[in-house]
This record gives sequence, structure tokens and C-alpha cells, in this order.
Amino acid sequence: MTTNTQRRDAVQASPPPTTPEVHRTSAPRTDGWWPWLFVLPLLIGVGTFFIWPIVQTFYYSFTSWGVFGGPSFTGIANYVRLVTDPQLYQSLLNTIVYTVIVLLGIPIAVWLASLLNTPGLRFAQFYRVLFFLPYVAMPAAIALVWRIMFNGDFGIVNSFLGLFGIDGPYWISTPGFALVAVSLVGLWSSLGFSMIILGAGLKDIPPELYEAAELDGASRWRQFRSVTVPLLSPSIFFVLIVTTISSFQLFDLLYAILGPLNPVIPKTMSLVFYFYNSGFVDGDKGFAAAIAMVIFLLIGIITVIQFRVQKKWVQS
Repeated sequence: MTTNTQRRDAVQASPPPTTPEVHRTSAPRTDGWWPWLFVLPLLIGVGTFFIWPIVQTFYYSFTSWGVFGGPSFTGIANYVRLVTDPQLYQSLLNTIVYTVIVLLGIPIAVWLASLLNTPGLRFAQFYRVLFFLPYVAMPAAIALVWRIMFNGDFGIVNSFLGLFGIDGPYWISTPGFALVAVSLVGLWSSLGFSMIILGAGLKDIPPELYEAAELDGASRWRQFRSVTVPLLSPSIFFVLIVTTISSFQLFDLLYAILGPLNPVIPKTMSLVFYFYNSGFVDGDKGFAAAIAMVIFLLIGIITVIQFRVQKKWVQS
């Protein structure tokens, strides 16, 4: 007969009861084709109007077209001809110069947006509308107005320069000055868009930071340089990307201000104007497709470089 102590020791020595292990398996998703049904219209639109034209242009860049159409495969002949054409490098240089001048408007837009964001400023919304109007106006209408203003005989630009004893040039018919004139119009017309984006970014900056900087004795310029610009860098980066891409697509302003028969066109045309001349004036569609692919590649490379460099100066 066992004692209570022996029974207690036997219970403590026995292993605890084990529960059967339950294996949980995730149930398969039963969404089916419904998500694809909702995304399908977008996929069709992107594929039809974006991806397929790129693929088709890439194929046409390896072909040659006759007068009555009908492509024939020529390999890399169009690209060999393109890299040996001096007009490509002239057009590329003109596009880069135009882009650099237009990008100079970003610091101006930062300064103007900061002024319009001043607390207590009256009619701030009215000023924003005035600056934004050129961006939404038709490029042809803007070009016609500026073409008159840049007229070498009775234009308001030369009349203004005459007040200071400066004899203004024939802006739109002189090589060098024609590109500068078009670039200044591009800078002016892009200010409104940049100001709206940067103004929205300024509203996200906490005012407490300016109050703390002022208590530390920072001047207005110091606050602008150390608070405004770093915290506004994501918006500046966005404007930089959009402005660069749109500047590399320069065509309408150049065509409308200078005109297709202007003798300065060979020295002033952009890459897109070069594409237009080759494809629609000369009728060389295969060569024009090669130019289009070069433009596409350049914009892609520049955009990738900008995204790589932004990690060093954009505040996240």
C-alpha cells in the first residue's frame, strides 16, 4: 500500500500530457479574376497608348520608308547615320541650353512662392492666379504675343532697352538670340506651375520651426537657407524632374515663335524639332524613329541620374 508521499512523487515524475499539434494552413485566396477586371481598362490604355507606340517606334527605327510607305528593314543604318549627323549635336546642345535656362526659374519660383506665403499678405491668391495663367494658356497664343514683343523694329523689348541707350537685336532672326528669346519665354511660362507646387510644399512646413529659428537669432535669409530650402527639397526635386522632361520636349514654342521658314532654324532647332523635320517635312520616318528613341533614352538616363543624385540633397 502506497503512501501519499509516494503517490505525489509519482505524479510529479510523470510527463505532462501532450496536446496534438495543429497545423494551420493559409486558405487560398479566392479573389479570382475580379481585381484584373477593374485594372483591365487602365492596362489596355497604358498598353495601347504608351507601351505599344514605344515598341513600334523602336522597330521602325531599324527600317527605311519609301515615298508611298512600306517599311523595309535596314538594321542599324539609321543610328549610324544619326551619330554622324552634325545636326544631332547642334539640336542636343540647343535643347540643353534651353533646359538650363528654364531650370533657372526654379530658384526664382522658390523665392516668389516664399514671398506669397508671407503671413498677412493681401491678395496672395490673386497673385498666384496671375502667375499661373501663362501655364494654362495656349502655347500658340503665348508665342504670338511674345513674337510681337521680340520684334526688332517695334517690339516692346527693344523699346524698353532703348530707354537705356541699348540697341536691341532682331531677337527671333539672329542666331543665338533666337534661342535665348525662346528660353526666356519658356522660363516665364513655367513659373506659375513651379510656384503652385512649391507653395503647397511651403504650407507643410511647421511654423514652429521658424519661431524657434527666430528665437535662436537666425535672420530671414538664414531661416530661408536652413529651414525653408531643406524642408522644401522634395517639392523642388519634383519640379526639377517635371521641368527637365518638359524642356527636353521643346517644340511648340520654338515652332510658333520662330516659324518653320526662319533662316535661324538650323542653328536653333531642338531635338523634337529635329524629329519633326525628319519625319514630317523630309518624310524619312525610319530616321525620325531613331531620333525619337534617342530622345527617349536621353530623358530616361537624365531622370535616373536625378533620382540617384537626389539622395544626397533631398530631405526625406
